[in-house]
Amino acid sequence: MRIAFKLLEAEVEFSAVRAQGAGGQNVNKVSSAMHLRFDVPASSLPDALKARVLALADSRITGDGVIIIKAQQHRSQEQNRAAALARLQELLEAAALVPRVR
Repeated sequence: MRIAFKLLEAEVEFSAVRAQGAGGQNVNKVSSAMHLRFDVPASSLPDALKARVLALADSRITGDGVIIIKAQQHRSQEQNRAAALARLQELLEAAALVPRVR
């Protein structure tokens, strides 16, 4: 069974930061990495899904229930933004999958 939900992009907060690690001279000048912040308790997700997400033992979830994802694999902000959003969607879909009681 799966809990149905719709992720509203208006509830997701993005900020551009500088990427870490090697990357040549451009990495020091351009903020191409993206930080995604998603406040689970303040979101419009169903209450059952909120409880399942907050119960996860995931290091990306803060004590206040905010999911923080950093994406820096790509060279452009838009690609990193899409990658962070996809990872958030995967995390929520994994939590929405309720195992069958046997």
